Amino acid sequence: MPRLEGDYRPVDLGRGYVLTAPGLRGNAERRDAGTPDVRAAEQATPLIDDALARNGMESVATIDIAATEMPAGPSIHDLRDAHGDDALLLEVPDFGPTNGQVVLSINEAGALTWHFPLEDGEIQPPAVRGAGAKKRFYIRRRVAPVPPPNAARDRALFGVIGRKLLKVIVYPITDLFLGKPAELVAEYWEKKNRAYGIRDFSPSNYREATATPEDRRRLALTPAQLGNFTKGRALFFIHGTFSNAHGAFSDLPPDFMTTIHQRYQGRVFALNHFTMSHDPQTNVRWFLDEIARMSPAGKLDVDIVCHSRGGLVARTLVDGQSAFGIDTSPVNVSRIAFVGVPNQGTPLTDPDHMSDMIDRFTTVLNVAPPGSPADWLEGLLIAVKILGHGALKGLAGLQSMNPKGKFLAALNTGGRQNPDNLAIAADYDPTDEALKSIVKDGAVDAIFQDAGNDLVVPELGVYGENGSGTFPIPTAACLRLPASAGVTHTTMFANADVQRRLNSWLNPPAGVA
Repeated sequence: MPRLEGDYRPVDLGRGYVLTAPGLRGNAERRDAGTPDVRAAEQATPLIDDALARNGMESVATIDIAATEMPAGPSIHDLRDAHGDDALLLEVPDFGPTNGQVVLSINEAGALTWHFPLEDGEIQPPAVRGAGAKKRFYIRRRVAPVPPPNAARDRALFGVIGRKLLKVIVYPITDLFLGKPAELVAEYWEKKNRAYGIRDFSPSNYREATATPEDRRRLALTPAQLGNFTKGRALFFIHGTFSNAHGAFSDLPPDFMTTIHQRYQGRVFALNHFTMSHDPQTNVRWFLDEIARMSPAGKLDVDIVCHSRGGLVARTLVDGQSAFGIDTSPVNVSRIAFVGVPNQGTPLTDPDHMSDMIDRFTTVLNVAPPGSPADWLEGLLIAVKILGHGALKGLAGLQSMNPKGKFLAALNTGGRQNPDNLAIAADYDPTDEALKSIVKDGAVDAIFQDAGNDLVVPELGVYGENGSGTFPIPTAACLRLPASAGVTHTTMFANADVQRRLNSWLNPPAGVA
């Protein structure tokens, strides 16, 4: 097994793979995909491989590193990752301009980060041939603390702890990516995998997927149902980024859904919509056009439960006329429950931090998965591909959450206070070593400027002042989950306090249900 001696000498791992790991002493081994020991070495569930396969991505090799940091390390270290931290260098064979290449790194604590081939600090597009027919990946060198044995848990993607794994992934560059702007690539994928739809959301089907056209037709709200929804207040669920309705809300228990379904007399529905390629204005215009087509004479009165970016869609339904000139009169929004909503935006959507956003989402899936991690993972993988082409920053759906962007600047003007609105926000302080290793480091933690956050959205940004008359939301109408609750952005609906607060809030006044 190749040895790492802590110096700058490249270590040949065979078949064109070379590792340079100054400051690390131990062993490194290349394991080719398809060999019997790969799955055992990774302790991986089929989830990651299945998701990769569905997105045309293939793991071709895994580099297994078992090493310790030398006490002093090299006196001069000129290998740096994208954050400027000490790095190791992995050189892999260049699979040619028709293949994209990424590396998924799993550190000793289980944190997952995506890496792209770099040249002079910039992502090297697949069409650019690597020097010496190799692609170069710079990966954080530091050995993360290993969780104690009693803290180990089953993980959604990888169960390995104590070693650093570098999973080399290749995917074909189809015509979809050639010369196409990011929004067209994302729109094509979302149209195929995250199609728009207004769906029934009953206790018997709210966890059912809408992945295929047949599923979407089966679960689609019918004109007759929509007509009934105009006869009393309805409950409307709106999901957030990288997700869909059944994935975002699947952690809500069946008895909870049964109770609220009865309260709203069966008038409960959800919107599936594009979250990357379309901004909330486009989402709302589609929704309004669709309900006008299905029930041209009716008017909806709704309460809304929304998560993450879905809250910006909800607010556009309220203030779309003043902010964007959208005629939202066919829908009256009585009140909104904002759950982890970036009403002040999230700094992770700044163009310089897109990779940090993907890393945080992926790591949370690994150590604190929501009820339907596969759905989130599918959305993340297309984002990884687009970022590998240097284009993720151009997506309107993600940029709608940019604190410095035009969308929020327009939305956070005007507005009116609604005392019946509810805000649910979390300040997450990681205790899991995997999350500590990705969150509690200077470069990434500085993104939030030490403000409390749920790993994706600043806590204060859910309910605090932002320029809109709708905010701040009064303290009595806020559920603020402390760090001790252990709630992340993707696991809010699994929390008992969240369920209890929503249960008490989802109680339409007599005579309107």
